[in-house]
This record gives sequence, structure tokens and C-alpha cells, in this order.
Amino acid sequence: MSLDPDTLPSIATTLIDVLFYSNSFSPKEDSESSAGQDSDCIEFFSFSLIDGYISLVMDTEAQRRFPADLLFTSSSGELWRMVRIGGQPLGFDECGIVAQISQPLADGDISAYYISTFSFDHVLVPEEDIVSVTDMLHHQRKEPATT
Repeated sequence: MSLDPDTLPSIATTLIDVLFYSNSFSPKEDSESSAGQDSDCIEFFSFSLIDGYISLVMDTEAQRRFPADLLFTSSSGELWRMVRIGGQPLGFDECGIVAQISQPLADGDISAYYISTFSFDHVLVPEEDIVSVTDMLHHQRKEPATT
């Protein structure tokens, strides 16, 4: 999603709340809000400011906290699912991680949006492709590396 920088003052409180206090729910609120959600759902919020343009990537729970008329989303309304890459933080000295993920997806004609963070990498794919993507990545992980 994108956000018009001029609207930032009107959502500053919500933005700060999501960025810094999203894990501060009471156990009762947390169990009620997670009812009906996947048990393996990861809370995710990414805020990028580059050359005055604001990009937001967030889970649906965070999105509900913002006024809908202020967020610009894709015109297709396509939903994306996230896959966390690796079971532990990836090192800065590791090479080819993105290529190992993006090449099989490109070969399968699957769109992907890759986000690297300090602790983990994440790939977002169209929701309708999530099963084939996870199967593809599990299969690739089991194959021995070629030299």
C-alpha cells in the first residue's frame, strides 16, 4: 500500500500505535482477535520512506486499524501471503538468497515481493499461489546444492 505524505499527520497516532505498541494487547483481546485466524500468522508491518514516497506492507489486522480511504492499494484488490525465509536470522555475508527464492518463482510465473529485514527475509506472493510456492520452496530446500 501507499500513503500520501500529506495525510501522515492525520494518522500519526495510529501509525505510532502499530509500529511500537502492536504487541501490547491484553491476553483476552489477543485471543479474541486471533480467533478465526491462522495459528501460524505472523504480525508484520513494514514502513518505508524513500524520496518522499511512503510504502506500507502490513497484515490485515494492522490494515483494519487505518482509515480505509487514506491507503492506496492495488486496483486489482489482490491479496498476498507472506513466507518467512529461513528458520533463523540470515547473515549479511550470505550470497544468493534472493536468487534461490526468486528464480523458481519466476520460472513458475509467480509474482513476488521480497522484503529483507535485519532478522529475517520475507517473500510475499499472490494468495492463490501460496500452496504451490510453499511446495516449491520445500522441494528446493530438500534438493542438495549443486556446485
